[in-house]
Amino acid sequence: MGAVHGCHMKYVALSLISLLALPMTCTPHPSPLFSSFPYNPTTPLAAVLWYSAVLNMVIAIGFKLRVGCELLMKDQKAGTIPALSYLLFFPFHVPTFLYTYIHTVLGVSHGVNYADEVLPNFWVGGRYAHKIPAGQSPPSQWEVTVDLTSEFPELSIGSTKVYVSAPVWDGTPPHIDDIDRCASAIADGWSGSDGNKGKAGGAVMVHCAHGRGRSCLIACAGIVKSGKAKSWREAFEMVKEGRKVCKLNAGMRDALERWEKKYMQ
Repeated sequence: MGAVHGCHMKYVALSLISLLALPMTCTPHPSPLFSSFPYNPTTPLAAVLWYSAVLNMVIAIGFKLRVGCELLMKDQKAGTIPALSYLLFFPFHVPTFLYTYIHTVLGVSHGVNYADEVLPNFWVGGRYAHKIPAGQSPPSQWEVTVDLTSEFPELSIGSTKVYVSAPVWDGTPPHIDDIDRCASAIADGWSGSDGNKGKAGGAVMVHCAHGRGRSCLIACAGIVKSGKAKSWREAFEMVKEGRKVCKLNAGMRDALERWEKKYMQ
């Protein structure tokens, strides 16, 4: 659960930062009604900070309990997030976009690719996986794109034949039924799948926000489902070899164990 803990702590920190910024909004109270209240809740900035504090704490609790990502209203067919979500939840969306962009830029500067081809025609990456750098040879069209993010719209929707969305919070495993749904889509579409010998198949992309946890979990399940590994542990070594930053927290490992027992035995 370590990675989940770390992810939800980002939003606890945002909540606390909003609260700590409240003293900057101090103004004389307009009426005796608020005379005993430490800050004037009627100023616009104070209202935004209070809302940010409450919203990010609620989201942190959702991360911890692995519930509530549906609130972001991501369309699982189109891969889009509606304007209403950005309007209602901007104190979550804005820092999340900034953090992910900065984290990705810093990662690239230290040799972490937007995405890596862990097996022939099998790619694992993050939010900006469509920016595969020059020198690598990504396909012009993906046979299957599996998207694990709940917080971002899909950027490769126009260049994929089959789009599969299983939105979950960062650091959180999907339900084992969703794991199998994603793994089955990979096995059906990947040219490297044993079940696709002699059939049409192509390249697959599995991505989350950073290409480290959620995407690694589904990649492991997809490789097993495709007949290229006997267990998720064997598949993990394949993924890890191709993308060094991939990792699985305890919750993800437990989800893969339960998925194997239900669907692969």
